[in-house]
Amino acid sequence: MQPEHQGVTVPERWDHIDELLFHGHRIQAAYAIREQFGPMPLRATIEAVSERFEHLRATRPEDFTVSLGDYWDGFYS
Repeated sequence: MQPEHQGVTVPERWDHIDELLFHGHRIQAAYAIREQFGPMPLRATIEAVSERFEHLRATRPEDFTVSLGDYWDGFYS
């Protein structure tokens, strides 16, 4: 059975990645994306992390443990 959030099914392949992003683990999320979806260029991986982050901020902002202002501190691409 797939995890659910507010009645919406979250595909299992995103569940672990989402948890990493909720806790500010951006690098680990990038590795997990490559693990789940196969090898891809670094730029595409960074874009995938950013797109997923934006999606989660819009749909599940209450699940983040790091403030938006602090989230990208120390992350340079």
